[in-house]
Amino acid sequence: MRFSTRLGYVGLGLLAGAALAGCSDSAATPADAGVDAPPLSVDRPAAPSDLGFTSDGNPVTLPPADAPALDAPSGACIPDRALWDSQMRGHVQRQCGTCHGAPPAYGSPFSLLDYDANLVGAVGMRHVDRIAANLVTGRMPPAGTPPPVDDIRNAMVQWATCNAQTAPAGVGLRVSAPVFRSPETAPPGLEHFDLLANRYPVGPMVNDDYRCFVFDAPVTESRFIRRFEIRVDQAAVVHHVVLLRDPMRRSPNTPYSCFSMPEGSEYAYAWAPGQNALQFPDGGLRVNPGERYVMQVHYNNGARLPDITDSTGVRVYHAPPGGTEWGMVAMGPLGFSIPARSTGTAESACTLSAGSRMLAGMPHMHTVGTDFEQTVVRASGAVEPLISLQGWRFETELFYDLPVSFAAGDRVITRCTFNNTSSRTVTSGVRTTDEMCFNFAYVTPPPPARFCDEAIRLATDINYSPGMCAPPGAATTLPLVTSPIRVGAAPALAGGALPTAHWELVAIEFFVNTDRTPLGTINLTESNLRGRGQLWTEPGRVIVDVASVINLVSTIGARFSQPIPLQFTVRYAGEARSPLTLTRECPPSGGEVPSTVQYELDGERLTVGLPTANEAGIMITPRYIFRREG
Repeated sequence: MRFSTRLGYVGLGLLAGAALAGCSDSAATPADAGVDAPPLSVDRPAAPSDLGFTSDGNPVTLPPADAPALDAPSGACIPDRALWDSQMRGHVQRQCGTCHGAPPAYGSPFSLLDYDANLVGAVGMRHVDRIAANLVTGRMPPAGTPPPVDDIRNAMVQWATCNAQTAPAGVGLRVSAPVFRSPETAPPGLEHFDLLANRYPVGPMVNDDYRCFVFDAPVTESRFIRRFEIRVDQAAVVHHVVLLRDPMRRSPNTPYSCFSMPEGSEYAYAWAPGQNALQFPDGGLRVNPGERYVMQVHYNNGARLPDITDSTGVRVYHAPPGGTEWGMVAMGPLGFSIPARSTGTAESACTLSAGSRMLAGMPHMHTVGTDFEQTVVRASGAVEPLISLQGWRFETELFYDLPVSFAAGDRVITRCTFNNTSSRTVTSGVRTTDEMCFNFAYVTPPPPARFCDEAIRLATDINYSPGMCAPPGAATTLPLVTSPIRVGAAPALAGGALPTAHWELVAIEFFVNTDRTPLGTINLTESNLRGRGQLWTEPGRVIVDVASVINLVSTIGARFSQPIPLQFTVRYAGEARSPLTLTRECPPSGGEVPSTVQYELDGERLTVGLPTANEAGIMITPRYIFRREG
């Protein structure tokens, strides 16, 4: 949870989990209307040649099942048929058969279990050639199907290429944790409601249709969701399903074309072929009347089937509140950037309350991500691995089994690695072209905030250099000041005649009306403000140039460190008196510039007070104290 800064305030609204960096107040818009937002997809579609189409976009034509085997082109590899019958067909069945079985399903246009059919077509475009190519690159098997171990992968590639190729070790996605699995059937006696596509037409030429269906939970009182379960109607055309909670009701009211998630929404359940239900072991996830859900279905009619209407959906089992209440939290950094043509990492910490337990989590990055890692740093300093994903696949959105308990002082460290090969800086944000670094995790008790982004370490120093609004020749070496956070009312500032002078920062004071926040009590002993800066006054004009940071530590051990820059030039009319009404001069646009400030001159000390802000019910009054120089 990052602090938002506004004119030098620490936005304690983040302690209420009020916002995700980059989200606006506008309602979500269907993706086909121009929204560029994080992908929902569990698995991106393969290239046309991987789906059974030739390079010119025409479907591969397979022979009838009873047709005689065709002679392969001269010089083509003819894989060993006896080895196919004895071993390879079984490997293909296990690794590819969920989709490419007999009959094919989930949008796949053909089976891979017919030896003769696998040899039809031009060399390089035959099914057997695509099997080898996708195993070498790690593109297949898709999300939801455990990848073959290196020995099996290599054996399949060598067979398919007549020993001309071998598969490199460790290709594709490698995950340290197992996929989260639930019982095959729901507990008896549970009520349920279905969120269904309701006879959505899927035409024969549909390759990739991402369709979002919007629902309000049909409950009249608070309930616990015990289980999410897929209900596949037309398996031949359904590629994946994602269910999200939309607590801010940002989604449109009607079904829409989508390759995005509503702003502020949360993953609740994801399904791809090979996955099953998500069931809470006891208790459940609270759902309230009027709560909104969005279901995305990816349709792919690769077999060109006519007259398909689909009512796939998610069955939601629920019961009266009772037992363990689970909640979701997104753990990871909110603000980071990766410069053009560079690699880099983003990381942050998360402190859960003592006694918290994690059930499962779904790591999430976009296309620039390469590796994801989470560790638990115990209060003793011991480091335990939680989950790591190497060879990140953008299309992989799975919940993994992450049973871990937390004691007082334990912290989760989230770290993502990125490789930005583009010519632009990639920043964190909600667009597909931005990046993310989250683990969407189910934990109990439900955290008080939806996002958990803490500093791994508190700032102990401030790097200062004069900003764009500072006058030429401004000092570059200034003393570091460290000041406490104070609980109580800020004293009134009486003004005074402002001389033409240069002032140096000697203290920072943030007055708050309470030390109790939505995330617990502020530890006033360990929390502090640090900064370096200077100020210039002249008739009708004030220049402020301060670099500062707030370090907040809660009594449960959560740590937050956020820079608070103050860099602006303002003008005022007439004689100086407190409060001053200000007009922006620098920067000419953008940035945060106050419209009024209070001040008080006391000998060689000048106190500048910014207006009080209400953040999540906490009143915050910032004061910066300067000493006259020269």
